[in-house]
Amino acid sequence: MDTFKNYLKRYPYYWLAGAAIVLVLIISLNTPSQKPLPVKKPFQVMAFYEKGWNQFTYGIPSLKKHYRDIDILMPYWYTLEPNGNLMISAVGYESEVVKILSKHPQVKLMPLINKNTVNQNVLTDAQARETAINAIVKTVKDKKYAGVNIDFELLPKENRDDLTVFVRDLAQRLHGQKKLVSVSVMPKLDGLEEIGAAYDYGALGQLADFITIMTYDKHSASSGPGSVAPYDWVEKNIKEALKEIPGHKLTVCIGAYGYDWPVESGGEVRYISMREALQYARDHKATVQWDDASQSAFFDYWSGSAQHQVWFENGFSVTRKVALAKKYGLRGVAIWRMGFEDEQYWEKLREAVNK
Repeated sequence: MDTFKNYLKRYPYYWLAGAAIVLVLIISLNTPSQKPLPVKKPFQVMAFYEKGWNQFTYGIPSLKKHYRDIDILMPYWYTLEPNGNLMISAVGYESEVVKILSKHPQVKLMPLINKNTVNQNVLTDAQARETAINAIVKTVKDKKYAGVNIDFELLPKENRDDLTVFVRDLAQRLHGQKKLVSVSVMPKLDGLEEIGAAYDYGALGQLADFITIMTYDKHSASSGPGSVAPYDWVEKNIKEALKEIPGHKLTVCIGAYGYDWPVESGGEVRYISMREALQYARDHKATVQWDDASQSAFFDYWSGSAQHQVWFENGFSVTRKVALAKKYGLRGVAIWRMGFEDEQYWEKLREAVNK
């Protein structure tokens, strides 16, 4: 006993520290454990981009005004030739875009890369595929891009596995550099089964950082008049994609354009921006109407003796699509494309995203 008393006199603070530790252990053992709350990832807004060809389609003015509203910009700057060479796209590269975003690094730059829609050699030939991937990886590194968006469209279903291999090999290389890979895919329902069959949703969803489903062109130049992106059709295709792609990897693409159909068959169907559609309505004193079934805008006008019908996406239809993306817990939305839209479109988009 004397020995223990002497120990307490010599080391009083050690004794107090030990007692404190025992007390903490007792309290922790009697306190129910709590799991940390999951961190909610921010809803992202991505925007595709092209240079444009007239006052209703130029991309730069829109980017300068609305870069704060987007997280990722995906400009159509590159295309792959059948031999795998990476070339500047037909619409051209714009150094001014790079200058703008260099001042706003919070916006990631991920250029869109497409390929010849008829020749599949870059997918089927191992040497061409390797050449293409080397060129993409080098360009991403040299230009300091955040990654790339792969947009290979009108693929035969026979090339489904070839596309998967391409994305697999590219993702392995770019992920090694801490870069992102996005893949644009076509919807699979209501008349698009043949086109959508080229995309292995499950495999691509695992390989890529995110997938953008192009939920538009239900009605287009190859069909009769109607909504470009009917609400029910978009929802069905989102639900179909979610069977194989996790929500946090899925982005739904929203249009800001429409088509001008001649009511009489045989006339030219014109692909027009949302701003151009609104100008047509003003020029022809047409009343823009709202279709509740499709949640889309439309109007009729006459040009001489020819009747036309225009369907297009606007700020009100975009709010419905954003609500769908949120309803199903998606990563976000992508806009096709900057320069097509008006100020109300961005106001409604911003309101819906922040709701």
